[in-house]
Amino acid sequence: LVMQNRADDDLCPNSACRRENLVQDIEHLFCTCYRVRAAWGWVKGKMLKLLRDQGRPPDIRNMDIILARFPKGRQEDECTLLLGTYVELVDREAVLKQKELLVNTVIGVLQTKTVSARSRAVPQAHIALT
Repeated sequence: LVMQNRADDDLCPNSACRRENLVQDIEHLFCTCYRVRAAWGWVKGKMLKLLRDQGRPPDIRNMDIILARFPKGRQEDECTLLLGTYVELVDREAVLKQKELLVNTVIGVLQTKTVSARSRAVPQAHIALT
């Protein structure tokens, strides 16, 4: 964010993160910041569940998921929708609004997107959101 002139320094602007001098790198921004931890845990769990469609879930790091470096499978459309929505919401909620990204926000946006997609000629994603 510093390189984009969207932040003054490398430390996370969240007060809890600042107290711990946590640098806002990509993994922190999307996975470990106090503003996104709960939502990331839910998204990562869903991603791993979707990736299990070919057996045992792969050993995969946070950055592999964020950078979409995970094995492709039958659930690729669902993984792409889930990851794209999450990245969009982190930027909107945690970065721009400086708010916590709630799991319910992620679920609500995904529900809206999947319902909207039903009436369009796009791949249909089927994600169990509960």
